[in-house]
Amino acid sequence: MSDPEHSAGAPENLMQIRAAQAAYILENFPDVTVYPQPRAGEPRMGDFFCRRRHLVARHEHLDRVLAAIGEPGGPLDGAGGTVSEVSQPAAGLAHIRLAPHPSGDLAAEDEVFFWTLEAAHDRLGAGVLSPDHLVYVVPAGMCPATEPAYVTADAALHPPLSASDCCTGEGIRVAVVDTGLIPDAPVRHSWLLGVTGDDDQEVAEGLSIVRYGGHGTFIASIIRAMAPRAEVRVHRLFEKAGAVYETDIVRKLDDVLAWEPDVISLSAGTHTWKHQGLLSFHAFTTGPLRARGEKTVLVAAAGNDGEDWKFSPADLAGVVSVGALNRDGDGRAPFSDYGQWVSVFAPGQDLVHAFACGEYIYQEQAAPQEATFEGMARWSGTSFSTPVVAGLIAARMSGTGESARAAADALLAIARNQSLPGVGPVLLPGQGCPHA
Repeated sequence: MSDPEHSAGAPENLMQIRAAQAAYILENFPDVTVYPQPRAGEPRMGDFFCRRRHLVARHEHLDRVLAAIGEPGGPLDGAGGTVSEVSQPAAGLAHIRLAPHPSGDLAAEDEVFFWTLEAAHDRLGAGVLSPDHLVYVVPAGMCPATEPAYVTADAALHPPLSASDCCTGEGIRVAVVDTGLIPDAPVRHSWLLGVTGDDDQEVAEGLSIVRYGGHGTFIASIIRAMAPRAEVRVHRLFEKAGAVYETDIVRKLDDVLAWEPDVISLSAGTHTWKHQGLLSFHAFTTGPLRARGEKTVLVAAAGNDGEDWKFSPADLAGVVSVGALNRDGDGRAPFSDYGQWVSVFAPGQDLVHAFACGEYIYQEQAAPQEATFEGMARWSGTSFSTPVVAGLIAARMSGTGESARAAADALLAIARNQSLPGVGPVLLPGQGCPHA
């Protein structure tokens, strides 16, 4: 088929795209709810998705939270809800599950749930309690290329493979937290030789490609372009619909850290309750990740809403948050989130890299067209500007011997010195090597 048209700005059928993305989430996560709650007859899109009846708190505040919920006159007093289970998915984090509403009415249950959050926020203050957010690789925003576009099998890589012979990423480990790796991609594409990871279950080679399949492979390909000899491993933490609950992902991040990566590339996130960030990732970044000291840095996507709207965990302190430049590299991509909270901008529009082989049926922008992919694709989003920066950090580390944090800070200093008006700090391919 011919290439579906991907607008450089907000697509005309934006609401249709958002509704399609939201419907896919709801189809795959039956226990999910949305905030704010829609009016009757409206599509369930909202600002973010979260797990019904599940709360997250910092462990240090757990006693206060349980007391506030259970005390007479507390948030749930007389509402029929009770705490049914408390667990610790990660160090410093408490996961609280509420009992189902006695009426069995999900609408009533959601009303109680968000009322509980509001009351607890008023009583306990900000940053104490939050919902268990759903973190996703493609939020229901305005990204103009939420689905990959067809290119020929011999299409040139963009950005291309680095030609540096000293800043190759050799000896540096980069963990990609995503949808997994297409099993034969390292055989099909020479620059991916040696890349390892969990199998991408959204791809049945030669048969079909499910939505968001190939996402992790595309990201690994970009990292290898920036740092051709880096040791890259793609961890499959997003197991369906390109999404996972925050408490589930931080539980699995222990395994990622056990590999002792230098850089973690995360092209996913969400908007959050009261814009306070993901409490689970706050526990992770201030606990296990901080324990790594200068040895590991987290690089995360800034989101695709085209707004100054904080996206987490990119908005958390210590995280390198990455927005996207347009196809010419001289301005912000129209879909990229922006603001002082974004650390750096890198190319993220119309990138061409490794993808899957097989039939793909478009569900969002170009629905109901089909394409037969031949192992390459063109894709846009802050999902793909993120591995540009992750790869540049790895490249610099191998050339300078710096720690992950020192290399990231040095690159951010370069980015600030070449800031674009109206955009912010900028990094470009090839700038990971101080000898270039």
